[in-house]
Amino acid sequence: MLAVFFAGGSSWSDEPHLILLRPLAFAVAAIGLWSLRLEDIRQFWAVWLIFGLAALLTASHLVPLPYDWWSNLPGRRVILDIDKAVGLGQVSRPLSMSPEATMNALLSLSVPLAVLVLASQFDGLRQRRALGVVLLLSFTSASVGLLQATGADIVLYSRQEFYEVAGLFANRNHQAALLALIFPMAAVAVSAGVGMGLPRKIEAFAGASMCLVAVPLVLITGSRTGMLVAGVSLALVFAVGLLPLVRVPIRPWARYSAAFASVGALVWATILVSRDLAIKRIEDGKADLRGPVWQSIVDMLPHYLPWGTGVGSYVEAYQVLEPDNLLRPAFSNHAHNEGLEILFTAGIPGAALVFLALVFLAVAVWRALRSSGDAALFKRLGIVAIILLAIASISDYPVRTPILSAVFALAAIWASSPQSLFHKSDHH
Repeated sequence: MLAVFFAGGSSWSDEPHLILLRPLAFAVAAIGLWSLRLEDIRQFWAVWLIFGLAALLTASHLVPLPYDWWSNLPGRRVILDIDKAVGLGQVSRPLSMSPEATMNALLSLSVPLAVLVLASQFDGLRQRRALGVVLLLSFTSASVGLLQATGADIVLYSRQEFYEVAGLFANRNHQAALLALIFPMAAVAVSAGVGMGLPRKIEAFAGASMCLVAVPLVLITGSRTGMLVAGVSLALVFAVGLLPLVRVPIRPWARYSAAFASVGALVWATILVSRDLAIKRIEDGKADLRGPVWQSIVDMLPHYLPWGTGVGSYVEAYQVLEPDNLLRPAFSNHAHNEGLEILFTAGIPGAALVFLALVFLAVAVWRALRSSGDAALFKRLGIVAIILLAIASISDYPVRTPILSAVFALAAIWASSPQSLFHKSDHH
């Protein structure tokens, strides 16, 4: 996780950091597989099934197909014309319209694979420690963002703007999504502990401090999506009972009033010092290209369905049919809507896989409501984290960064944790 957080803050395939990160992820996964038992996989079979199917679907888009097969796929006319113009003849090609980009997508699964292999073997104590590590690293990203907000020239990635408050990321929207995850993670750290041997009062103080710092930082990042996700995050923390307020000898209305008053005071203080970039961007109301791009993608879908353009091939496939009125100096690197991009690149099979994942998530919610103790807390934390990242993915692509793909994989493990995993620690 240390390597992931300091080398995995960018979703771009040409970042030099990946030269170190991906081989390390494969090495860690290989070491972890040595001790992985069938019982470990069986405990989290739903997560492994979704991951396995996603990897299989991506890999299948790289398999060379006979000429008669791929040439009859929707939207391949442009490739046929190019082959004819240069005299290549009837060659075999994979389903993907950009095999290099699809290979990058397949290799990007190395990070969540390493997390799944290790986290599937954790007992209750190690799950707590994993939470502590991720929370500490998330707060580190928040702290770097705080330094950037004060004017420190900290730029970790080539495409990161020097004025962006992006923390350990190349993009402020991804930083804001991680900051929003601090609230539920800190709440569970306070409730269940992080297994680091620290007094619970110190853990509670550290968790509360992280939340108080995260609130103004979400506004400082200037991410409108991040501000929405952070608001939903705070609401869910109280709605699903992640905070141990019942242990505080104060009347319920006073507890919630104090919590919301603290958050409100921080928001107001941030506005007063004119660092509320997210709110300012909403007030500016400048034209956002997301809407027109989404409409153009919807118009292109009949041209590429049912099989899609190939996982990861969005940039190249979109440029083939990109409307003239949307041409500009910068190119569209993603759809900024994961539902649309999955349907565009992975077609109906990709949409079916997302639907299956949603069914498993619904089952996890049902089981979380019937669980008790620390197991219930971790289940709810995992579900909340998945929901928050899903909301952030409506207008962005946070899980395509190695950092948030690792956190997402860990959240999936937490969401599907069996009650027995935490039984001994609950009893203790």
